[in-house]
Amino acid sequence: MLRRRVLSSLLALSLLSGCASTSGAAPSGTTVTESPTSNAPVPFRVERSGKGRPVVFIPGLASSGEVWSETVAHLGGQYDSHVLTLAGFAGQPAISAPFFETQRRAVAAYLREQGLEKPILVGHSLGGVLALAVAADVPELVGGLVVVDSLPFLPAGMYPGATVESSRPHADQMRTQMRTQPAAQRNEVLRQTMRRYITDAARQDVAFRWGNQSDPDAVAQAMYELMTTDLRPALHRITAPTLVLGSWIALKGQVPRETVEAVYEGQYASLPNARVVMHDTARHFIMWDDPAGFFRELDGFLGAHAPVARVEPRP
Repeated sequence: MLRRRVLSSLLALSLLSGCASTSGAAPSGTTVTESPTSNAPVPFRVERSGKGRPVVFIPGLASSGEVWSETVAHLGGQYDSHVLTLAGFAGQPAISAPFFETQRRAVAAYLREQGLEKPILVGHSLGGVLALAVAADVPELVGGLVVVDSLPFLPAGMYPGATVESSRPHADQMRTQMRTQPAAQRNEVLRQTMRRYITDAARQDVAFRWGNQSDPDAVAQAMYELMTTDLRPALHRITAPTLVLGSWIALKGQVPRETVEAVYEGQYASLPNARVVMHDTARHFIMWDDPAGFFRELDGFLGAHAPVARVEPRP
């Protein structure tokens, strides 16, 4: 029963990801890359700014890339920031299924096409799972990972022996329910969930609006694929140092901190270069609920894993 509560809460957290900052405009000096025509949707939209080591930011389910606006501003243009907004989310045109497989291939292709040298991938919720998948698929291209409140296989938070096949019926039922749920009921559930998992009331309102701007079918399909994707067997292929930031405070009084931490530690056990840090005050959107703490962890990770300068031999 305790593990069931953990999974239910983590699933709710993943469904919460329809959040963004209040500004809709790209910051000054930003390059925006997107579909060339409205009839040709692409896997994601990119906003690029700054110079230095590349950092690729991936938001979560139904979330705009603007969820990273404060983080990018904190970096002060000292990094080459690539901020993604995935197709079907926050007003972006949807793409045909499969969602997750298309995204993981497209992100890897983007890293190659842009010639990014050992970028750091920073992903939140579903974006964290996508970052893990890319790092496992093309480990030679990725220089580091920061995973914000995400697990490589959500169903195993409920049942340690869960598999993709055993999870598929529930995932299919969830997808059908999400697609057929009346708008009024969906909005009420979204309102209640945001109140529980986002501290600031203004952020809750923004999250609600971004959720409504996302394509319901795209969100349902993405959630289905997230529930039927198990990355744990692939984690050993990841060679990049990894920081995993977990949150548990929204579960306080229902699930002990140690139980949530054990779920995280267990799922990342086969990733040798991972360090799991449980946050004691921030809710699911750690970078919003405690920006100072999040920035401290991010800065420490970026500083500790800065690329080594190449020394040219003397002639």
